[in-house]
Amino acid sequence: MKQAKSKLRFNCFLLREGLESYDLAFRVQYRPGSTQGMVRLAPGSGVPEGCVAYLRENSEKIPAWARLLTPTFSELSSIKNISHRLVIFLPVQGRTFAICFGYGSSTLEWSHIEANFGLRFAARKFDSNSMSGIGSRRIDASARSQWVQIPSNSSLKDFEIELDGEFTRKLVGNLEEGIEIPELGAIVATDSVSFKLDTDLHAVHGVLTQMLQATLAGEASADLAFIDSLEPLRATSEIVQRLEQRLALEFFGTSDEPATGASAVPPDPMNVHVLAFAPSDDLSIENLHDFVAQKGGEFQEFDEMSLTSLRSAISALPGRNTVGSLKNVKIQARDANGDPASQAKPLKHWLIFEAGDGQQRYLLTLGKWYALAADYYEKLDQDLAQIEDVTALLELRTWDDWGHRKNWEKHYNEKAAEDRDDLVCLDRHRLFPQDGNGDQIEACDLLHENGYLIHVKHYTGSQTLSHLFSQGFVSAQTLVADSSYRNDFIEAVKSLSNNPALEEAAGAKPPRFVTYAIAFTGTHQLPQDLPTFSKVNLRSFARRVRMVGSVPTLARIPMTFKPKSEQKDP
Repeated sequence: MKQAKSKLRFNCFLLREGLESYDLAFRVQYRPGSTQGMVRLAPGSGVPEGCVAYLRENSEKIPAWARLLTPTFSELSSIKNISHRLVIFLPVQGRTFAICFGYGSSTLEWSHIEANFGLRFAARKFDSNSMSGIGSRRIDASARSQWVQIPSNSSLKDFEIELDGEFTRKLVGNLEEGIEIPELGAIVATDSVSFKLDTDLHAVHGVLTQMLQATLAGEASADLAFIDSLEPLRATSEIVQRLEQRLALEFFGTSDEPATGASAVPPDPMNVHVLAFAPSDDLSIENLHDFVAQKGGEFQEFDEMSLTSLRSAISALPGRNTVGSLKNVKIQARDANGDPASQAKPLKHWLIFEAGDGQQRYLLTLGKWYALAADYYEKLDQDLAQIEDVTALLELRTWDDWGHRKNWEKHYNEKAAEDRDDLVCLDRHRLFPQDGNGDQIEACDLLHENGYLIHVKHYTGSQTLSHLFSQGFVSAQTLVADSSYRNDFIEAVKSLSNNPALEEAAGAKPPRFVTYAIAFTGTHQLPQDLPTFSKVNLRSFARRVRMVGSVPTLARIPMTFKPKSEQKDP
């Protein structure tokens, strides 16, 4: 019986063009000659031309758990952790791949890696009906991460998650039919592409050649087109310098940096749409006890995962904070024992940030900068332009400052309906669907006699808008599907108003209009100035409202005072 060839899982990163030597692909401490430098290996016979390998052997380390439990179980005193790093540089069609084993990927300098290469390949050649895993991270204040896997290969729709507008971080699946590549097993696509193959670098070279050609020449499939919506930015580019100065200005209140000649770029006057403190990629929330901010040799502890606590801790550290602090200040999470619950990473790795203007949006997540693809952004705005703005038609009153504890949403809704026969306030009016398990569904905050079911929210971020958009859809859907709920709604309107037109509007099946009325301070435009994810969310729920048979609309409510939630920290 013939023995099957041995296979390895190859984890392959594509290097950016323009590197003068392989040494520069490593982080500074791992470059040959440094204290932790990689050592170049002598190649054997039969390797592809130009192939070079580097190895770093680590010293033995006693695991923390073994050290702490040795008094209880003495045999643990001999336990050691040994980690090795191997990187093979393989030239392919004028480009170079870094193939990593062990902890090899941790030695690479990310700014010299072609970000999203694996995902871009997956978007072009994965079979969307043969997927087994999807991971994504929402680029908004919630920074919600999700990882969904299905043991058997399944269609994208079977995962029941909506990835449009999110940062897709990982796809696991199989190639579509018709690609003449050896059986690679389940392919894992991230910044890198990972697959199983015989231990023959010539075969690996052949596979990577086809992957590179497919990625550079092909277009993303319709099912996976969202992969291309975020375009990675080079860490050394001028736009990243401007963005980091804008982030420093927003976070610290200053972006002052000593002049450094031509590289000194004035901060960009673009609008900020999102700034939030978000968990690092390697942090499990259940292990979290507190955080420590570090600058130089100084440390400052803080307990709460909030932007306010983060700013306070950093401001207590000595020295002036500038753009450089985004990299020089390190944040680490700790568990209840005071041990690390995450790596100590630069401040910008712990921030979600979105800024831009009417022409372009830029996003920061997990320490990396992206530009939202112009065609995606343009199509998003075109779709949102189809949602009618009924601000002038409804003439909703301004949200004024009515004094302490008198500016909540319920107060606004009550005042909005005062002295108006064409509006009725239903805020906090309890209505329950037949099969709702006792859960209340609010039909609307305000009802207009022309059939506008108005749902009101003060804009404080994308999370509040997610609730608003969902609320409008669920209400319309329930009024269509649940006759008892609809009758209760009609009776509620009759009890609150003598206007027959309002009763008629309440009885419309489906509701004529679902209106999202959003209150803003300042000069924010609707929907142009919403965060990207809120725009995507609005487009999605507008489509669902149309499927119910109603017409989605928007209205802007001006605010004449600045709520405490919008006031900047000192």
